[in-house]
Amino acid sequence: MPDHAPSKRGALLRAKNGDVIGFDETGLRLNLSDSVIADIHRRLPAGGQTLPVDAAVLGDVDAWNLREQGEWYVFDANLPGAQGTRQFRRKITAAPDASAPDIIADTSGAVFGVLAIGGTRRAVTADETLSFPYHVVTTGDDLGPAGAAGTETLAPTDLMQRLTEQTRDSLIADEILRRRYAEHRALPLLYARTETDSSASISALIEGAAFTSFHQTVANLCAAARALGKPAKVLSVGLDFTLEDVLSTGPEWCAAMHALMRRITDIFADHGLRKPLFTAVFDAGTRDVSDSDVLRAQWDLAWNKGGHDHVYAAPGYMFALDEFGRPTDIARLQMAEMEACAIEARNSDQPWNCPVLLLAEREPDNPSVIRCRGEGMGPFVLDAADPLNAGGACGFRLEGDSAGAKITSVQLDAKDRNDLLITCDKPPTGEGLTLCYAIGAAPSDDGMPANRGALRDGFCYASRTGEMLHRWALPAALPVHRWKISRPFMSISTCPKVPCCAMTQRRPASWTPVTPMMRRRSGITPMPPP
Repeated sequence: MPDHAPSKRGALLRAKNGDVIGFDETGLRLNLSDSVIADIHRRLPAGGQTLPVDAAVLGDVDAWNLREQGEWYVFDANLPGAQGTRQFRRKITAAPDASAPDIIADTSGAVFGVLAIGGTRRAVTADETLSFPYHVVTTGDDLGPAGAAGTETLAPTDLMQRLTEQTRDSLIADEILRRRYAEHRALPLLYARTETDSSASISALIEGAAFTSFHQTVANLCAAARALGKPAKVLSVGLDFTLEDVLSTGPEWCAAMHALMRRITDIFADHGLRKPLFTAVFDAGTRDVSDSDVLRAQWDLAWNKGGHDHVYAAPGYMFALDEFGRPTDIARLQMAEMEACAIEARNSDQPWNCPVLLLAEREPDNPSVIRCRGEGMGPFVLDAADPLNAGGACGFRLEGDSAGAKITSVQLDAKDRNDLLITCDKPPTGEGLTLCYAIGAAPSDDGMPANRGALRDGFCYASRTGEMLHRWALPAALPVHRWKISRPFMSISTCPKVPCCAMTQRRPASWTPVTPMMRRRSGITPMPPP
């Protein structure tokens, strides 16, 4: 007897950008490339006629060259926004019980989705003015870009509307358009939508109203693209559910986050969409909430992707918060800019990774010095200007120390671009000795999260808010190991204390991952504390 049931879905042939031939309960699925679809379209008879129309039907709009194309008016116009004089379109008639159809940009190429699912903080909106108000749209159900917020069931629709308020995802879409415009690249139509609810755990989120609404949103995006005669593609799916989870342990949160990404990937496959890029901002807590199992569990996703395309665009400690723990208006713009950087890079097959700390161990010749190993896209930088007010310890602190040791200096190792040397005034001791970075700090009163740090790489971006944005290191809590110079680093698969399936998240509390880069760089083994 087989020890497991046969899979009901899967891939038979997979390319770099997604599944080519797959199967599910209904049979085989074949995903054709855009060039094949375009060739089929060219071979089909031309449908519909283009009829000239008086532009007065649009109302008092500076428009000309109006004509009918199927169910649409297509025309040239000079409308507000940075896009200048371009071609636009509008539905000829409104659907029953729907508001008047909106004018949207008439663009080339696909309709691109910028989607998100999460907790209530992700649904925050503000009255922002978009630079490209006709290129950023949402579902035409009068709910706006923040979606149903778990309060009602979404209906199927292929309608699209312009935005009257902005979420972080619509700001991301606008930022992507701003960059493309500055580089004289094509300006696509971007479909922004966020679905949230008030679930108390991520497991409940997966089975709740937000996930149901997200499923329908994906279907509505595909329907809207078909109504335009275009393919649908998704640039990113934002995941935002950390402090809202008040029930899960760290391992439970990680396992459920992987399950959420698997479920979303299945939805995309059902609609012929490529495997999604998942993006997030590493939640660093609030002004007075600086530590929890879930906050620490995010670090696992920084190195264990579980086969998913997941990226942290930035750590949350670089963004200002209001008294309710929500990003300020300026911070939301900065978040959108950092996420747009990550989305543009990853969708162009370019890397994007924030510096991540992976291993902490004592120096063999000086027990007062802790070596912290990490990985990044470039050399680590300790920002001497300390713009986030991390202090002399650069955001590092010791946890579980019974000797009362204090960090006296943090320095970069001149021999290794991604190693740090943390010097203490005396050797720290303690069975649960842990080196923390940007985790567990004392409450703050300066409008920034309590957690903060001064470690980053060389990336910088001039924000339109007037500040310089950097790619700061992700928070981490690393057990401090002692050294044994005897054998090479053990990989995850060969370590006798680690199960083969990392997805179970059942690891010894003191275990720290060792990546291939770290194994190449050293021939000594970190040993767990006794």
